Amino acid sequence: MKTIENNIDAPIFQYNFPHNKQKVLFFDIETTGLSPKASSLYLIGAMYFDISSEKWKLIQWFADDYKSEAYIINSFLNLLEDFDYLYHFNGRTFDIPYILSKCKKYKITPSIHCANIFNDTSCVYSIDILALIRPLKKLLSIEKASQTDLERWLGIKRTDEYNGGELIAVYSKYMQNKIISPEYAPELENLLLLHNHDDIEQMLNVCSILTYREIFSENNDITVFDIKEDENSQITNIIKIYFKQYINIPKPITIKNTLPASKSDILAMSDKINEPSVTLSLENDIGILSCQVFRGILKNFYTNYKDYYYFPEKDTAIHKNLISSEIKKLSKKAAASTCYTKKEGLFIPSGTTRSGNENITQFYLTYHDKICFYMLPNEIINPDNPFWSNYVMLQLSTFL
Repeated sequence: MKTIENNIDAPIFQYNFPHNKQKVLFFDIETTGLSPKASSLYLIGAMYFDISSEKWKLIQWFADDYKSEAYIINSFLNLLEDFDYLYHFNGRTFDIPYILSKCKKYKITPSIHCANIFNDTSCVYSIDILALIRPLKKLLSIEKASQTDLERWLGIKRTDEYNGGELIAVYSKYMQNKIISPEYAPELENLLLLHNHDDIEQMLNVCSILTYREIFSENNDITVFDIKEDENSQITNIIKIYFKQYINIPKPITIKNTLPASKSDILAMSDKINEPSVTLSLENDIGILSCQVFRGILKNFYTNYKDYYYFPEKDTAIHKNLISSEIKKLSKKAAASTCYTKKEGLFIPSGTTRSGNENITQFYLTYHDKICFYMLPNEIINPDNPFWSNYVMLQLSTFL
């Protein structure tokens, strides 16, 4: 077994780990096949942040013979003892089960600490980058989510040009040349090490894609700093909400969330809303939400309709404790579809439904609509009004 150590270049794209970076270990394995019973483990690479040099360090355990599997695994497990978080790409499906199968073969018992990390399926201690990024494919318009595809999406071109499958033949040739033509072995060894090196090094950059998950989580911290009408738009009454999100994303994106159609034809009128939607643009740490303003009368439905009476003359619902005996005679018990009050004003559409934020009253054109609206505050162009930050957070939750 050979042990090779190298410094790793600083990543092009930064990722703020949600935990102590000094407790993070990246790893990747190289094998001669997919089945641990019918193939060999010939390389494990592991990367960690060295606080003394403030650089990422890569250590690789390489099998330069056919007797090194157990030594490689034990070396990796000994290093893992010092770390609490294990990052990998598809390791939950392949790398970890492969190692555990080899542990069983060689009667290696991982410590409780290592076993807890290996057996974690919630991405708390064993963080599978692929599993976390895969749900973002549609959002980011990514067709495939292999590591090399994600690197290309980021605009990264790696030195290594092989994939793991192609390197099986390279490793076989390396082992033959060690005996037959030893002068050619070092070049082949470098190819094997380079692929593992680049896989692990680029995981740091690929991790930056995880920042998109944070933007759409409820833990995101945003500050609205400007509200503008879009004067360049061909559609009338477009409003733009500018906010700072304190998260730097690696690549600008624009996403359009087309909202459900209404049962009413009012929105289709030329002076109303052409296509109910909310558009999100993100670049660096700045976000912009764009939507069209609706002017008209909408209904606020109450869920506790059994406590209300519907008064047809005024087309409104009145609480049973507030209704007079005279009005009660002219009313009937409200149903879910008639338990509402109406408001006239300016509204903006939302991708949320009736289960949305209780801090903002939701309005609808009809009871059966899935598209809802929020009434704009009196001072529309006032970014300090908490209405705007609430609205932005609600909309962010609908894009993922």
